[in-house]
Amino acid sequence: MVTCTNAEEGMEIFEKHLEEWSGIILDAKVFKGKGDEVDRLAGLSYSLDRISELKHKRFVPTYIFTGQPDTASGTAFAEQHEDKYYEKDKDEDRLIADIKKNADNLMETQLIHKYQVVFDNWSESKHELLRILQVIEKEDWQNNAVLNDVRKVFDDVMIRLYNCGYCAVKHTGSNLADCSRDLGQGYMRDFIPNFIQRSIHTCVEVTNPGSHRTDTDRFVKSGEAPYLLRSLIYDMLNVLHWCKDLPSSEDKDSTLQRVLQAKVNYEQQKQQRLQQSTSQTQIP
Repeated sequence: MVTCTNAEEGMEIFEKHLEEWSGIILDAKVFKGKGDEVDRLAGLSYSLDRISELKHKRFVPTYIFTGQPDTASGTAFAEQHEDKYYEKDKDEDRLIADIKKNADNLMETQLIHKYQVVFDNWSESKHELLRILQVIEKEDWQNNAVLNDVRKVFDDVMIRLYNCGYCAVKHTGSNLADCSRDLGQGYMRDFIPNFIQRSIHTCVEVTNPGSHRTDTDRFVKSGEAPYLLRSLIYDMLNVLHWCKDLPSSEDKDSTLQRVLQAKVNYEQQKQQRLQQSTSQTQIP
């Protein structure tokens, strides 16, 4: 839960993370702006108007909570907000019940429950994940804007893989391809399943900024690649689900040593195979 001291601050935060909220609780009398000294119904009106203006982007249930009986019992207030306000020290149980009931009907809440493991392990990517997963639910397969959200998720993936010791390349925000290349090395199969390596490579290659993104955006938006977003999102989900069992950042040094040893062993075996192949070729 996020609390705010005035209506303007609250609406700024609300709009910034519009896809996140399960509900909004408004105090009937609240400061409209930071410099206000008297709480008035004007703050409530400002918030309700702004929420209404944003309904075309996303509907969020609203609850008016008041601790001032004179406000709640006032004729104008009661008529305007009939059955939409709750009195403090009286309607708390009804408020909580209504919030739970309405939240369960929101697509965003249902998505979080449906992909609980992913959201539990990737709270830093919550905003992007909600937008991405709505593409699946709405079958919005021509939404090319989601390509950028997938790329942002993989920014977080690369940071975590570096912090746990799997990726030797530190992610700088512009070197996703380098990180992906490092994770795709043959010796990394001791740590990363082959299908995860391939999923990482695919997601990075398709969404990474570059000349190819222009064509990809066009193919998705025009409907020429009707299954691309489907496969891309499921590749992403496979990676995120697999990452739940990564070693902790506290074990980074020991993990790095294991990766380095695997690299040495891999190179030695590769050299041995090359020598065997060369000696067999030289046999008369």
